[in-house]
Order: sequence, then structure tokens, then C-alpha cells
Amino acid sequence: MVDPAVLRRFSASAACYDAHAHAQRLSARDLLAFTRRTLPEQFGPGRRILEPGCGTGLYTRMILDAFPGAAVFGVDISEPMVRVARGHIGDPRARFAVADAEEVGSASYDLITSNATFQWFLSFSRTVARMAALLRRGGLLTFSFFGPGTYAELDAALRDAAAEGGGPGGRVAAAGFLGRDEIAAVLSAAFPRWDVVERRYHQEFPTLADLLRSIRYTGTRGGGTPWGVSPGRLSRVEEAYRERHGAIRATYQVLLCRGQAAGEGAA
Repeated sequence: MVDPAVLRRFSASAACYDAHAHAQRLSARDLLAFTRRTLPEQFGPGRRILEPGCGTGLYTRMILDAFPGAAVFGVDISEPMVRVARGHIGDPRARFAVADAEEVGSASYDLITSNATFQWFLSFSRTVARMAALLRRGGLLTFSFFGPGTYAELDAALRDAAAEGGGPGGRVAAAGFLGRDEIAAVLSAAFPRWDVVERRYHQEFPTLADLLRSIRYTGTRGGGTPWGVSPGRLSRVEEAYRERHGAIRATYQVLLCRGQAAGEGAA
């Protein structure tokens, strides 16, 4: 299950999510290319795809375009997110449900693919094992996972400002995300074939407030992000940010992950 606090934030930001999902859109594009490199050329009609954490359908649309004839089942624990996805996507090949992705039923799938969701599950290893059990022989699990280097600049600025006595302290949520070695260990326990590759994206913002607004609307704020802090203290965090980095720049570390079940179709 997703952390309830994370669920509340994603639900609250459903209407604004797509407008601010810069890194999530890039990771969806790269995840799709990463996925297609392993799938058979004729992956399409009759194939069944599960998308855990479908959110507003941003990645769902890419999947539908990439795999004509395949059926996509998108699930998300946030009802407002699913409502937006249903409103945006009228393709009869897609269906959606409000459900906990870790508790999806016993149906089998040729492909399970998920963008920017797995880092939020409370039990990552259990989720991966569950998804592996839902795959058909030779089936593929792929997902993008935001790593601990995400928002590293903001994390450093918070620590700098706190050390000088002028900031709120704390860490960004991403600082606690799993890293590449930990993800690889889980994949290797569940799949005979697996892979993890890294991508890094960068984005600049005019002010710290613009960065924080983007974080809020994509549901990714962490316990140390300075919400509710006075303007004066936020100003000191921004000063520390610019002093260290020269600009309000954000890095997104994304790990593209793949596990393939044994059997027919395995590459």
C-alpha cells in the first residue's frame, strides 16, 4: 500500500498534476523505450497490460499509442486521479479501477509497467514479488523509480540553511528512497533476468517558490520540505540554494528497472 500521506497529496493535486509533471513525462518516455527494447516486435493484439499507479493517465496514453490492439488495465489508489484518467482517455482498450496496486487480483499479464510509482509503496520487495507472480511465462515487469538523488540541490540547501540557524531543517522525501543496489537486490530475488539503468533530468525554476509549487502539485513533497515556514526563513533557504548552486535547479534521478519472468518469450 502507498503511504496514506502520499495518497492524500496525490489526490489533492489530481487536477494540476499533468501541468507540473515535467520529470514524470520524461521518465514515462524513457521507460516506454526501455520497455520496447525487450518486448517481441509483434507485441500487440490480444496482449494484456497492467499499469499499477496509472495516476491521471499520462503514461497510459503512451502505452496505448505504442501497442495497438493491446488491452491496458490501469489501477490507482487515488480516486481523483482515476477520475481524471477516465475523463482524458476514451479508448475502449483501456479500463481503470480505484484499487491498491499491491492487492491486484489473480489475473495474468504479458506486461506490467508503471511510471514514477514504485518508490511510494510501503513494501517495495513485496510489491515486486507480487507483480512477478502476475506475469505470464516470459512476461515483463518494467517501472521507473525516482532515486535518492532526486531534489539533491533542495536537500543540500535545507541542510545549509539549518546549519546557519536560518532554515527549517529536515530532508526531502527522496533522500530516503531506495538506491540502485537495493533495487537490484530485490529484482534479482524475483526474476532470472533483470536490469537497472539510470537517467538524470534537470529543470530550472525562477524562484524557490516555483520549485516548491511544482513539488506540491506532483505530490512529491517530503517531510523536510519547508511548508508553512515563514517567508523570511524560506528566503534564507533560497539564499543558501543560490549560493551553493547558482540557480534554483532541480535534479531528478530516475532508475529504469526491468525484470523478465522465465519461459516463452524471455530474451
